[in-house]
Amino acid sequence: MTTTPVFLFGTLRDATLRRVVLGDDAPVVPAALPGWAVARVAGGDWPALVPAPEGRAEGLLAALGVEALARADWYESLFGHAREAVTVETAEGPRAAQVWRPAGNGAEALAPAGGARAAWDLADWQARHAPLACLAAEEAMALRGMRPADETSRRLPVIRARAQARLNASDTPPTTLRRRARPGDVAVAERRTPYAGFFAIEEYDLRHARFAGGLSELMTRAAFVSADAVTVLPYDPGRDRVMVIEQFRAGPFARGDPQPWSLEAIAGRIDPGETPEETARREAREEAGLEIGPLIPIGRYYPSPGAKSEFIHSYLGLADLPDAAGGLGGVAHEHEDIRAHVVPFAGLMALVETGEAGNAPLILSALALERRRAALRAG
Repeated sequence: MTTTPVFLFGTLRDATLRRVVLGDDAPVVPAALPGWAVARVAGGDWPALVPAPEGRAEGLLAALGVEALARADWYESLFGHAREAVTVETAEGPRAAQVWRPAGNGAEALAPAGGARAAWDLADWQARHAPLACLAAEEAMALRGMRPADETSRRLPVIRARAQARLNASDTPPTTLRRRARPGDVAVAERRTPYAGFFAIEEYDLRHARFAGGLSELMTRAAFVSADAVTVLPYDPGRDRVMVIEQFRAGPFARGDPQPWSLEAIAGRIDPGETPEETARREAREEAGLEIGPLIPIGRYYPSPGAKSEFIHSYLGLADLPDAAGGLGGVAHEHEDIRAHVVPFAGLMALVETGEAGNAPLILSALALERRRAALRAG
């Protein structure tokens, strides 16, 4: 079989990620590239080769067959990388090889502010980032042959956010009343991704365990796949008032609602590597310029499990809400146009009663606040 020797200096040194990308593992031997060092890209968790006259970049020399090389080329192209020739050192002497580097004049920000290059460490990356990277690579590689590489590359932030959601899903609530799933309870015959953009649609031909025993007949089910999200309803116990935000929403518009501006709690997607609490505080700053104090968890839930993978973490957030706390906000590059309203608690409940607050997380948050309000006001 014809093989191509390639030098792996970064994340593909991880055997699990390598199998995801290549479709199988490949023979590897230790190797090094003199005159180079492996540095962490500023603002990212991935490495790049940087010139270092006295350096020695450690890695692996892999022998890739035609299909494995094509898969690896496609994966690396998502990051703007292409192969170039190098000579590496092995226990058996120098070897000609290929290595993936930024293509053309694609300059990477290799150093944080101040110019000091940060070394990249495989063990640290494996401990902190490998599970997310492997899940993201699974989705990216599934799009090979279905979507162009440049389109998939643009979707990498969304793909990584969905990978974070899958990691979060392992922290599942108890199964004291509902069925406890066992291996083999869901058998997937085929999985398809007919659409993948900011969100994705996944279709499954599957069988699942039945309460009466045995497996169901083969059926097709589809799910609208998105990242996990957070909502936070700011509450000022001293002034007994809350903040709600207002913005245009595509969902009501697509339904034909003549009033597509929605009143909501502050909300946002959980970014890769972020905790729900960190997301809540970041979104409060971005959407309303608000600093949140203590966060009070009020629920973790699927808003529509029959069709959506979205999972929401909802909080009450104690905050200082003077008259001037409202106003306009949002992140420009995300095309957010947000107006924040500060309303008394009684006004919030009136909005719920009339249906003007027609947003499920806001209704849930209002009812949760109603239960906790007296205790919060009492300190």
